[in-house]
Amino acid sequence: MSAAGRQPPLALAGPGDTARAEIAVPLAPAALADFLADVERLFRLNPLLTIESWRACAGGFHFVADNESNGRRIDAAVAVERAADGSTLLLRYATGLKRATQLAVTASGGGARLVVTEHYAAVADPADPRLAEVDRSLVPWVAALHRHLRARRRWGWLPGWRWWHERFLAGLAPRQRRIVRLLVWISLLEFIAFLGLVLVWNLAAQR
Repeated sequence: MSAAGRQPPLALAGPGDTARAEIAVPLAPAALADFLADVERLFRLNPLLTIESWRACAGGFHFVADNESNGRRIDAAVAVERAADGSTLLLRYATGLKRATQLAVTASGGGARLVVTEHYAAVADPADPRLAEVDRSLVPWVAALHRHLRARRRWGWLPGWRWWHERFLAGLAPRQRRIVRLLVWISLLEFIAFLGLVLVWNLAAQR
């Protein structure tokens, strides 16, 4: 891994605007870089992105999705570039106002820091209709990654945990995920209530 603060030679030419969010996680930088290798999983963990289709292609992927944060539909080809040490992932969009998303990993204390930067083409006119394309899901997305990585470190050893969270739930639309989670919690509470009734009945029967 690269040393903290050092960035590999993946650069964007030309002026533009950026949006940035970052998190610190209790993982080794190499482990975090390995997690970033699965780009589809990263996108599906975005709680505001409903992915309709995902297709790998030469040098990257093509995906179609609905973004709940700005009400826009995305239909884009994306080129994927990685630093030789895996510490930086750069996703270049073929169309749209957003030119690229960069995910960079650096060492931070006893863990790692993930910095996600979105690059947009420069827009001088505040009335430009293209500004509606600005992706407002960046902060919720990075926050979701933070929660997932911490939970993964704590519970990922359990059989089926990764499949449930990273394959099954991640394969559902965000609204469907929320419904499934709600149903799971309701079922769990009902089961706990049932056990409580059984315990009370047993105690009463022993008197």
